[in-house]
Amino acid sequence: MKDGYWLGMDYPGVYLGEKQALNEDYTNSGFDRGHLNPNGHHPVPSRNATFTLTNVVPQNPKTNQGAWGNHESQLTSLFLEKCSKAYVLVGAIPSANNWIIKNNVKRVNIPDYVWNAYCCVDNNDRPIQSGAGTARNTEENYVEKRSLDELGAFLQQVSNKPVGELFYNHCRA
Repeated sequence: MKDGYWLGMDYPGVYLGEKQALNEDYTNSGFDRGHLNPNGHHPVPSRNATFTLTNVVPQNPKTNQGAWGNHESQLTSLFLEKCSKAYVLVGAIPSANNWIIKNNVKRVNIPDYVWNAYCCVDNNDRPIQSGAGTARNTEENYVEKRSLDELGAFLQQVSNKPVGELFYNHCRA
């Protein structure tokens, strides 16, 4: 992975931050760099790849370091204790008009929700457990545990678009 400094050296004339967030966007913003794909779900050294700005969204610090962080830790424990493999989907639901603004420019959209879904399988790749969680990106500091069907209905409601199967055969044995 190359940082922004090297990108500018390799591609002269590229304006860093024109199409992507920068670390400076988060400075004094009041938001954490909330991981979508959590580093705790990966062994060292592969977890280093999760610390890129393409894997984070502005997240309320109380929720990120509280209920959502606990939710991610619970999933890590589940994956280590029960699963031979775990398939995980993650996402954020953008807000209509809530942004980190720098120099009067809308830089990074602050999502209304973060969500994840998982399908835990045994060593024969048979599903043994699944579930999902959603959290409002506020100081509410609460994760709503959901089934995959409930998450699908929730995502369809907020997007007004068909969601379809999140996992093959809805992660059912």
